Amino acid sequence: MTISNLLMLLLVATCSFRKNLLVNQIPKGHSQLYSEPRELDKSESRPSKKVRRIVIASTNDLHGRYSDQIIEFQDQHHKGAQTIKVGGVDYISSYFKILRQEYGQILMLDSGDIFSDQSHEASYTQDFYSVLGYDGFTLGLRDFNQKLPNKYKSLESYLKDFAAASKAPLILSNLYDLKSAQVVDWTGTLPYLIKEINGVKVGIMAILPDDVVEQTPVDNRVGLYVENMLQSTLRNARLLRSLGAEMIVMMTHQGLKCGEEIAEELKLPLSKVNFEPEKSDVCNLESPLGELLKRMPPQLVDVIITGRSQMKTANMVNGTLIMNSFSDGKSFSYTELFVDAQTKKLLPSKTIVHQPVMFCQEFFKETDDCYTEDSSVDHKARKAAKFLGYKITPDPSVEQKFYYFLKKELTTQIEFGPQIESVLRDSQGDIAFSTGTNAHSKLIMLHLTGAELSKILEQDFNQENSRHWHPSPYRLIGEQLKFSLKGLDLNPQETYRVLGDILDLQAHGLLNRFITKAMTRSLHNSSWSEPALENDKVSTSMAASEAVR
Repeated sequence: MTISNLLMLLLVATCSFRKNLLVNQIPKGHSQLYSEPRELDKSESRPSKKVRRIVIASTNDLHGRYSDQIIEFQDQHHKGAQTIKVGGVDYISSYFKILRQEYGQILMLDSGDIFSDQSHEASYTQDFYSVLGYDGFTLGLRDFNQKLPNKYKSLESYLKDFAAASKAPLILSNLYDLKSAQVVDWTGTLPYLIKEINGVKVGIMAILPDDVVEQTPVDNRVGLYVENMLQSTLRNARLLRSLGAEMIVMMTHQGLKCGEEIAEELKLPLSKVNFEPEKSDVCNLESPLGELLKRMPPQLVDVIITGRSQMKTANMVNGTLIMNSFSDGKSFSYTELFVDAQTKKLLPSKTIVHQPVMFCQEFFKETDDCYTEDSSVDHKARKAAKFLGYKITPDPSVEQKFYYFLKKELTTQIEFGPQIESVLRDSQGDIAFSTGTNAHSKLIMLHLTGAELSKILEQDFNQENSRHWHPSPYRLIGEQLKFSLKGLDLNPQETYRVLGDILDLQAHGLLNRFITKAMTRSLHNSSWSEPALENDKVSTSMAASEAVR
């Protein structure tokens, strides 16, 4: 064999090795990829008549991020920056539908930090957990530190209204009402839940972390008390067992860091390591959750779904599986557990822990994934994303419900200035509300009293949304906030004309209420770039509003 032929064979072998490494996507070990292996071996997880399978899927730290996340990155093959989209409620729904299609009945949970920093989006959070079929969710540290809408004087009253409107249960096992000295019993909340999954009774509790007290302003916990984590875990686990639970799952917004030493040793990003579920010694137990695990009786709780650390965790610690995935709607975790059908005892040796799955909208052709951190991969060529062998397509059934999140990035961004003044003048409006994102949306005119408008303006000012009002009605005189239009203070009894596009008004919690007012007038086929015409009047049925919401 000539030297040139030998070199050619070595080159081919090297390329083949690289390709095989990426294609294999092994289900265990420190893989650089996040999606399922291309050929997932389902034979080992196929249940028999003697064994019952329970599939648990979970998310954490969503922060109300139901729009897709744009990840920007670079690789060694191209000079410019590249992007890829991950998540989006219509894609998230598709992944969960495939999971149910493959496994049948599953248990869906979320461990907290559910709200975004925009209070008017709370209704979407209520819808998310019910529309996507969650069995329960709980609160995280950030949820206790949110800025409340102006009409709420306490976090308790806000959470009461939120829970009452939610169709999926908010589970709170150690949050007490000081007046009754009992676990909170609000409409829409549960202290625990027992759910039967494939003939197995699964007990579910949600334990708020101890540091919620020290890291939450006093005003946000007036009238509320958080019971100690260990005490509450012991109490609720024993209660659930006494009520017939054959498996116990706990949600808590307290994280556990695993794999840091391995990442340092292998010189890899932490996101690439920590997928050896059987190795408990790779987790840092010198942490609040670690201390809890060390003090708990072994196997008191079978699964703990955590949060806050916002990293990949899938490890067994003292017989308890710890699950955690990435934040902001970018991934979810799931695992398969098996129970003896006769004895109803968990069979730990059969447990299958899956890697957290990224909500990929598309794959890089070379890797069959949407993982971006390996700069040696050529990310230019793309292909359709798949999960468990099924093609991922956006779920149209959620599009209407989450229109605000799914479509706002498709509108044209324009600069406002004299344009708004022109539209206001031509439409005989007094003030306009616009976020500056819906340049081609239909404009409508709302008629609000000065008293109504003052409440809305005050809330927007306090929530740092004052920039959306044109021209600015805000004046600070000393420490007093004053509202004025055209130099005159708002008159509580006078009626004012507020111009806005339909998408922005529907997304605003308070303004949305006035869309169906009898005085509402629709200005068809107009936008901020096409001054509205005064004589363009139509009926006030607002069918478009009903279609979007």
